[in-house]
Amino acid sequence: MTPRTEARLEKVKRASRSARRVCFLLMIFVLLIAGVMALTTVGLPESLTCKGAEPSSVPRPCSDLAPQVVAFAYIALVGVVALVLAALYRFARLFENYARGEIFTRASVRELRLVGYIAVANAVFQGVLFIAALALAANGAVKSPANLGHDVPFGPILVAAFILLLSCGSWTSGPRFAKKTSSRCKRPWRSS
Repeated sequence: MTPRTEARLEKVKRASRSARRVCFLLMIFVLLIAGVMALTTVGLPESLTCKGAEPSSVPRPCSDLAPQVVAFAYIALVGVVALVLAALYRFARLFENYARGEIFTRASVRELRLVGYIAVANAVFQGVLFIAALALAANGAVKSPANLGHDVPFGPILVAAFILLLSCGSWTSGPRFAKKTSSRCKRPWRSS
């Protein structure tokens, strides 16, 4: 390896160690914020006011909300926090691999693939939340799913579709596929 390449690798290692620390700090921050949100809504429901998404909605005490809406909010909070923590943990593991100098290895690819699966899980979760918001609206607990802050999750679905498309492409063009087809493929530039 040339000295310039080694210097670049050391720079990547240093940046990866810093990025790993940032991921762990973000994990702690997300846990603290989620804990504060959960404790304040449980401990002080009479003092909190909830307002709908539309501008004309009137703030009302959160204790007046239907139990289904409160359960929906807690499930959404726990699910989103779990997905964010899982993604941050996978990124921390990826940066740990980079800090060891393992840039293009199977472990790094596995971590990236797991982050992709977490993005797919997020899309599925957002879709389930939207369906649950529709059900709450149909039961009369809220006027519309927009009151719960949920619309059709086009963004996460597109990201998930793109990740699935990429991972399917890597499965068919990966080394195992090349080994299976290498004996059957004729290479015109090689003489037999």
